[in-house]
Amino acid sequence: MVAGRYFPPWFSVAPMMDWTDNHFRTLARLISKHAWLYTEMIAAETIVYQTGNLDRFLGYTPEQHPIVLQIGGSNLDNLAKAIQLSNAYGYDEINFNCGCPSPKVAGRGCFGARLMLDPKFVAEAMSVIAANTDVPVSVKCRIGVDNRDSYNELCDFIYKVSSQSPTRHFIIHSRKALLKGLSPADNRKIPPLKYEYYFALLRDFPKLRFTINGGINTVDEVRNNLVWRT
Repeated sequence: MVAGRYFPPWFSVAPMMDWTDNHFRTLARLISKHAWLYTEMIAAETIVYQTGNLDRFLGYTPEQHPIVLQIGGSNLDNLAKAIQLSNAYGYDEINFNCGCPSPKVAGRGCFGARLMLDPKFVAEAMSVIAANTDVPVSVKCRIGVDNRDSYNELCDFIYKVSSQSPTRHFIIHSRKALLKGLSPADNRKIPPLKYEYYFALLRDFPKLRFTINGGINTVDEVRNNLVWRT
C-alpha cells in the first residue's frame, strides 16, 4: 500500500466458485501482499434472502484488502438491495459476473455468461449497482457466447455497456463460453484462448481499462501479459 492507497489491480486472483472463499483468500494474502482478491460469485438473491446470515457470505478478515465482491443476478431490484446490504462490509470494488457458463447460472438462472447476449440489460444493471455504492464497479465477461463470438460482437457489448453505464473496467476471460454441452470446468479450458481480442480492445477502447484473464498460470506468463499504460 502507498500513502493509504492500494496499488492498482495489476494482478488479481480470479473469482472461482467453491475456491476463493474466506479461507482461500487468507492463504492468498499470505502469498501476495498486493494482489487484488475476489470473492466467489454471490447471487444477489442469496444476499437479499439471507439477511440474518450475511457474515457467512460477505464477511472477511481486514488483511484481505484490497478485495472485490463479485455479484451475479438478473433482477435489478435484487441487485440494488444486495449492493446496499454489502456496503457495510467495505469492499473495494463491485464486480458483475457476465462470464459464468454454469447451467445453474446461465441456464436456469439466466445470468452469468448469458448476459453477454443482452448488453442493454448489463448497462442497466451496472447503472443500478453504481448508484448504490461509492466504490468502483467493473464487469467480468467472456469474449463471446456460443456462435456469437466475433470480435465485432465483443466490441458491440463493450461499447454499449460502457456508453450506457458508469462501467470503465472490464475483466476479459479471453475465451468464449459454450452454454450447452460443456461443464464449467471444460468451459475454462476447451474453448480456445484468443488473447488477440484482449489486445485489440486495448487499441480500440483507449479510454477504458481492461484486465486479461484465462490460461495464465505462472509468474512468467503474468509478466508476459502485463501491458503498461501511461
